[in-house]
Amino acid sequence: MNKAQKARFEKAGWKVGTVADVLGLNAAEAALVEAKLSLGDVVRTVRQRMHLSQAGLAKLMGSSQSRVAKVENRDPEISLDLQMKAIFAADPRARRDFQGLIKKWSVGRQAAKVVVATGGVRGRR
Repeated sequence: MNKAQKARFEKAGWKVGTVADVLGLNAAEAALVEAKLSLGDVVRTVRQRMHLSQAGLAKLMGSSQSRVAKVENRDPEISLDLQMKAIFAADPRARRDFQGLIKKWSVGRQAAKVVVATGGVRGRR
């Protein structure tokens, strides 16, 4: 949106800004909204990369073609778990990739526990 369009909308009484600004979301809520919106596109991309039709993906998920279409078209009623199920069903490697991400996020936490445990042992001498 250019400056002239923004000014025209604001003059007409519209609030112009990011989704977070308009809805008053905190950073975590805004990140969740962005993730849900992005996952719809990811489902379509992965499905097409794997040469699956919406009906084919639906069969792998145990769902219907219309539900896959809703996932891909960012229907607000679609849950995050259905989006993830679609990705995992479309590409078996996605589960491994996701587990790698979880492991990556967990490494720092595990290391912190080790440091705390080691520090406690040293403190008892």
